[in-house]
Amino acid sequence: MLINYILFLMTFLLFGGLTLDAGMLELRRLRIQQAADAAAQESMYECTHNNSSWSTAGKALAALNGFTDGSNGVTVSIVNPPTSGTYSGNTLVFQATVTQNVSTLFMGMLNHGAATIAATAFAEELPTCMWIMNNSGTSPNGSLQMQSATLDANCGVYINTSASSNQKNLNIDFWARLTVTGSRIRVVGPYTDNISSTACCFGGMIGINPQPRYGATPKNDPLAYVTAPTLSSSCISNPSHTSGTHTISAGSYCNGITFTNSTVTMNPGLYVIAGGMSINTSTVTGTGVTLYFTKTSGASSYSPITVTGPCCSVTTYGLYLKAPTTSVNGGIPGVVMFADRNWVDHGSQGFQFNYATIQTDGYWYLPNTGLYMWATNLTYYKYNGLVIDNYYQFGTTNYLNSDFSDLGGVSPLHYEDGVLVQ
Repeated sequence: MLINYILFLMTFLLFGGLTLDAGMLELRRLRIQQAADAAAQESMYECTHNNSSWSTAGKALAALNGFTDGSNGVTVSIVNPPTSGTYSGNTLVFQATVTQNVSTLFMGMLNHGAATIAATAFAEELPTCMWIMNNSGTSPNGSLQMQSATLDANCGVYINTSASSNQKNLNIDFWARLTVTGSRIRVVGPYTDNISSTACCFGGMIGINPQPRYGATPKNDPLAYVTAPTLSSSCISNPSHTSGTHTISAGSYCNGITFTNSTVTMNPGLYVIAGGMSINTSTVTGTGVTLYFTKTSGASSYSPITVTGPCCSVTTYGLYLKAPTTSVNGGIPGVVMFADRNWVDHGSQGFQFNYATIQTDGYWYLPNTGLYMWATNLTYYKYNGLVIDNYYQFGTTNYLNSDFSDLGGVSPLHYEDGVLVQ
C-alpha cells in the first residue's frame, strides 16, 4: 500500500511538474512573441525615418523586452523584405524572429532538459499618399474638397487638421467619390464634414470609402527633415518660349519661366524658381527633377506653377516629371515639387492646373499653400503623393499610388503608419 502511495505521489508530482514546465514555457512564448512584435514594428518605424540601422534598433527594443540577441540562448533576426512565406519579397514588410533555448526543471527527468521557443512577427508599413496640413479658406469650405470628381488612392489619407466651426475637414459632394484601397482615412477632427451619400445620374458610388476615423492624433510635418533650397544670386536667363522644342537645365531662375505652344525637356536636377512657372498648351517632361518655388528677397509675393490646356476638356498638354532617386545636381529624392515653407496661403488658389494631364513620380510638398485642379488628370508612373495645405478637385478621376521600389521600397515621408500583419 505504501509503495503504491509513493508511486502515485511521484507520478502526481511529475505530471504536476510537467504542467508547471508547460505553463512556464507558454508564458515565455508569449513574452517572446511580444518582443518579436516590438522588434518588427520598431524596425519598420526606424526604416521609414531613413535610419539605416533599423535592424539594430529593432534588436535593441527586443532587448528592452527582455530578449538580447546573443545572450542567454537568445537569437534575434530581423529582415526586410521577408525571404519566405506569404510576404516574401514584399519591401513594405519587416520580419522579426526571436528564438531562445529555455531550460526546464521537470522535463529533464525525461531527458528533455531544454526547449527551443520561437516567435515571428511581421510589421507592414502603410504608406500615406495624401497628407492635408491645414484648413481651406474656400467656399464651400473644406480642407479636402471634391466636386463631380473621383480620387482613388491605394494608400492612406491623413487630414492633419481640426476644422473650425465654419469649415470642414472633408467636403465630398456633387457626385464626388474618394476611395482608399488597403489603408485608412484618418482625420484629426472634429466631425464637421459634408460627405454625400446619394448616388445620382452617373451610375457611380458617391461618397467616401472606407469611412474616416476621427480623433486621430495630430502629427508633425512628415517632410520637415528636408532642407529648403536657396535661390542663387547667379540666375540663369529665364526662358520664355511661344513655340518650338526646347531643353532647359537645373539651376536658379529668378524671373519666372513661361512656355506656350512648346515641347520642353527638363534636364535632371534642382530647379529653384522665383516668379512662378507658366505652362500653356505645352508639354513639359523631365526625369530626376525637383521644382522648388520661392521668391526673390525684394518680391512682395510668391508665384505658383500654373498649367493650362485648351478649354474645355482634358488634353495631353501638361507636366510629366519624375522626382530624383538621389541628390545628384541638388535634386531632392522622392520630392518632385516643393513650395517655400514661408509661403502661407490657406486658400486653394496656390498651384493651379486647368484642362491638363499631370503624371509624376514623387511627392508634391506644398505645406502652407493649396493645390487647385480643374478638369485635370493626375496620375503616376510608379508612385506619387501630396503633402499640401488643402486640395480642391473638380471633374475627372485622379490617382495616387505607393510603389516606392525606385527608392529602395521606402517612402520619403516620416511618420508613416504601420500594423502587425501576422
